Amino acid sequence: MPARYASVVFIPSTRAIWLVALGLAWPLVLGGGRDGLVAMLAWDAMVLLLAMVDHARALRGAGDRLVSAERRMRVPLTAFVPNRVSLGLRSWAARSLRLALADAPPPGFESDGHRRLLTIPGALVPDTGEAVVEYVVTPRSRGRHAFGDLHLRVLGPLGLAWRPVRLPMAREVAVYPESRAVAAASVPDAGVMAMVPDAGRAARAGRVEGREFAALRHYLAGDDIRSIDWKATARRGWPVVREWQPERNQTVWMLIDCGRHLGARLGDGRTKLDRAVEAALALARSVAERGDRIGAILFGAEVERVVPPEAGTTRLGPLARALYLAKARPVEADYGAAFDELLARQRRRALVVVFTELSDPDTTALLLSRAELLRRRHVVAVAAISDADLVEVATARPATEPAALARAAAERIVEERDGAARRLAAAGVAVIAASAESLSAAVVTRYAAVKARGAL
Repeated sequence: MPARYASVVFIPSTRAIWLVALGLAWPLVLGGGRDGLVAMLAWDAMVLLLAMVDHARALRGAGDRLVSAERRMRVPLTAFVPNRVSLGLRSWAARSLRLALADAPPPGFESDGHRRLLTIPGALVPDTGEAVVEYVVTPRSRGRHAFGDLHLRVLGPLGLAWRPVRLPMAREVAVYPESRAVAAASVPDAGVMAMVPDAGRAARAGRVEGREFAALRHYLAGDDIRSIDWKATARRGWPVVREWQPERNQTVWMLIDCGRHLGARLGDGRTKLDRAVEAALALARSVAERGDRIGAILFGAEVERVVPPEAGTTRLGPLARALYLAKARPVEADYGAAFDELLARQRRRALVVVFTELSDPDTTALLLSRAELLRRRHVVAVAAISDADLVEVATARPATEPAALARAAAERIVEERDGAARRLAAAGVAVIAASAESLSAAVVTRYAAVKARGAL
């Protein structure tokens, strides 16, 4: 149980303030003059003395443990969604305690219900358990955050004074991206594969065709005769076909731009980097479920972190821990450093997905030049968030001069972005342009298309 820390700060209660105010009636009752003034001062002195005694007795008889408390929550917390926090409090005083409670959620969290008034039964009251206070916090950013100490005010037995108590309960918590959206986008299903161009014909067992041998089975009407295994057919005396599946143990790299381009906030309060991290985790989960290897490079002005590619769903934990700390910084992203790091680590052909922004012509030109070199060895795709609000401004009919200027600026940004996408596509680099909400599904779909075509 944590030790209590009590302050000698004197805080009068509402009852004490009203009693002091009631002393103003004495001059009216006694008809004013000196007697009325003396009576008022004597009354106020008595109320003040009783309040001071009440303040001193507020913590009496509890020893070193007036109140014990425990903060419970499911960690890691999830960003941008409500998370429930529970406080369990137990009194060790002989009497029932009237408390004013104020927990200390991390700065930047939206919280509701973390300040309460409550009464805790005394320790001598039979069959009393702990008092539970629940409230909700909504983290507005990923990363590491810290809860502060729990602050209480204990009302004295006469109800005239509060005495502050601080319970040392500070702790650091991790806030991860929303896992439900990641899980929903990463589930491979027939609907996703149906949207993939040139995905090939599904096998009878539901597999997508690939180049890795899976099994032998009876020939069925409609099967490609090129898939007939003639040796097995001769041995068994009936037509036998080979069944194929997408290759496993292939490599996917995610390059995540942590520079200034993805620091812009979207309408829901998330940054573009938040959405890129969610899409990266969705892609990582899909890659792990298909038996491939997934790695990541986080870069800004320099390469900040590298997670080497490994296979298996157990790899998702270390990868998530690396990505949840990604922060957008007001610096230019060095694509050259990130691509050089990748080329030094990856010799075998791989799928490389770059999460970035295409609205800046200068940085896009650097991205294009380096991506063209990278494409000679690897399959390269660029994932960028398409801003529907920006397109709306660029196509709106302005009614005022500021609106006209906003439209001109928006048109220029959209034109530069579309031009960059066309140049990348002409160079053989796939561009995944999707809204913030559908970016995860679009990236997973592109990965499925690459697997289905056997491009790796």
